[in-house]
Amino acid sequence: MDRREFVATGVGGALGLRSLDLEGRGASPAQVQVSGVRALFPRLTEETFLNAAGGTPLGSFAEEGIRRYLDYIRMGPAEGRSEYVGQMRAEVRDLFARLIGAKPAEVGLVHCTKAGEQIVLDSLEALRGGGNVVTNDMHFGGSLHNLVGLSARGLDVRIVPAVDFDVSLERMADTMDDRTALVAVASVSNVNGRVEPMAELSHLAHDRGALVYADIIQAAGAVPMDVEDLGIDFAACSAYKWLFGVHGVGFLYVKEDLQGTALPDHLFPGHAVRNYAPWVEEPDPQEEDFLFRPREDATRYQHGHVSYLGYCAAYEGLKFIHERGVETLHAHSVALVERLVEQLDPDRFRCITPDPGATPIVSFEVADPDATIRRLQSAGAVVAVGGYHPASTTRRPTSTASWRRSPTESILTRHAISRSSGPCRRNSFRRPERP
Repeated sequence: MDRREFVATGVGGALGLRSLDLEGRGASPAQVQVSGVRALFPRLTEETFLNAAGGTPLGSFAEEGIRRYLDYIRMGPAEGRSEYVGQMRAEVRDLFARLIGAKPAEVGLVHCTKAGEQIVLDSLEALRGGGNVVTNDMHFGGSLHNLVGLSARGLDVRIVPAVDFDVSLERMADTMDDRTALVAVASVSNVNGRVEPMAELSHLAHDRGALVYADIIQAAGAVPMDVEDLGIDFAACSAYKWLFGVHGVGFLYVKEDLQGTALPDHLFPGHAVRNYAPWVEEPDPQEEDFLFRPREDATRYQHGHVSYLGYCAAYEGLKFIHERGVETLHAHSVALVERLVEQLDPDRFRCITPDPGATPIVSFEVADPDATIRRLQSAGAVVAVGGYHPASTTRRPTSTASWRRSPTESILTRHAISRSSGPCRRNSFRRPERP
């Protein structure tokens, strides 16, 4: 049995599809263009990988970037080794900026998405002055956990609960007021691939004097985007998902005119120069004892050295995306997601994604999640299991099993096996009532 038959009979059979021709005749031009890259991901020779939104397998191109950095620190700078590292450091921010429609000066380096979000939460002047944060429960669970913790310390946090896995602009607008300083959301939700209407939400927030933060970890590299057109003021993204990098590496976007103003400096990376003997032969009498040159771009928010090894992987991942085009990868993903939705029995798999096919992530509810997980695993599919559990001693079908796949695979989806009506919530923050 070849791989195409394996995917069709194994995964398709596990889900009870009448047919699963996701690689066969009728493939779109986008599918044809990306079909040859599977060999760049060694793990895919062993498994049907369905968890790209949880983290993509390491590609051979990213592995080569890591190897080249290891050669640099192992063997030294000769034979072009330092030139490669220098090129990576000079270009990686530009490559990410181009991907999201930003300027290189608007991009800094952080170790993960939440680290970027925390810089905004810690530094935003309006929040320090008593402003509130508005979000919704389709935001990343780790961010919600952090916000609930911050609310216990006095931050006014307002979390709008979803209705049928979606949140209307009207309910977000009703939750904002003239004290709202920040609207923080996931531009694409990891829960079900829901796309936040960022341009409209940004307009509502800006009209009320608030700024907008977007978690773009499930968007950058997966869907075409332009932060300026979307009205996003701040954004952050780790590299280990759709950027084909590794953990410990990420990017922070801060709109240029907000740097050092609405988002002031709270640390000052760089090196002071001593302006006195014996450090200099002739001190400059017009300068202070320590020459202080603060940075004037988004690198001002970096704490210091970063994982250059990890950024070599991200550098190669970004080049991989730009060479093939995020539009091509997105079109390939959308075609596969739409075909999957068409072939699943809606009575057995209720789709809970508001706009299936808008992103590579699509989610479904099923009556028997454990059995479905077992069938997928027996078919050789790599799945991720997680979800929300109510405060009850009786286990209800509230776990979320997800299966996702990189753009190099034949299926590019996220499959949420089960989902409860919502997570347990504490009363330490303001939660708007459901309509």
